[in-house]
Amino acid sequence: MVTEISKSRQVVGKRRAHKHVQERGNTRRKLLLDAAEKMLESLPIEELSFKQVSAEAGVPEGSAYHFFANRYDLLTALAARLAHRFGGRYREPVARKAVGNWTDLVDVLVERGVALYRENPAAMKIWLSGRTPAQVRLADHLSEEKVSSDLQELFELYFVLPKLPKDYDIFFYFLELTDVPLSLSVIERGEISQQAVDEAKRVGRGYLGTYLPLDLERVA
Repeated sequence: MVTEISKSRQVVGKRRAHKHVQERGNTRRKLLLDAAEKMLESLPIEELSFKQVSAEAGVPEGSAYHFFANRYDLLTALAARLAHRFGGRYREPVARKAVGNWTDLVDVLVERGVALYRENPAAMKIWLSGRTPAQVRLADHLSEEKVSSDLQELFELYFVLPKLPKDYDIFFYFLELTDVPLSLSVIERGEISQQAVDEAKRVGRGYLGTYLPLDLERVA
C-alpha cells in the first residue's frame, strides 16, 4: 500500500513539473513573439536578428532555439499571430444598411485591412515592405488561407454566393491582389496613401467582379 501511494505521488509530481515547464515555455515563446513585433516597429525586417530578439525578450539565445529554429521560423509564427488578428477584425459584422451590394463589403474590408496595417507596423513590414524572406512568405500562405475563409464567411452572411471555383480560393487572391497597391505605396513612400487605398478598392471590386454579379442575391 505504501509503495502504491508513493508511486502515485511521484506521478502527480511529474505532471505538475511538466505543466510548469510547459507554462514557462509558452511564456517564453510569447515573450519572443512580443519582442519581435515590438522591434519591427522601428527596424527594417531584414535587420531583425534572432540574437537581438532573444536579448529584447530576456530569453537566452540557446533557450530561444527550443521554440524557433531560426528567424524565419520566428517571423512565420509572428505572421500567423498577426493573421489571426486580421481574421478577427474581418469577421466583425457590418451594419446591413451599410451594405447596398457586395462592392460595399469590398470597401469595408479594404478599409479594415488598412486600419490594421497602420495599427500594426510589424504586419506592414511582413506583408507590404517587399523585403520579407521568401521562406516566410511561402510558409505564411496557410495563415492567409485561413483569413480568406473568414472573408468568404462574411460575404455569406449578406449574399448568396454563386458556385465558385474549387481548385483555387478567390478570396485568397483578393487578399493578395488588394495588397499590391498598398505594398507599392509603402515601398515608395513608407506609408499607405489614400490613393493606394482607393486603388486597392478598385482592384478588389474588379477582381471579384469577374466571379460575382453586381445584383447578387441577398440573404433574407
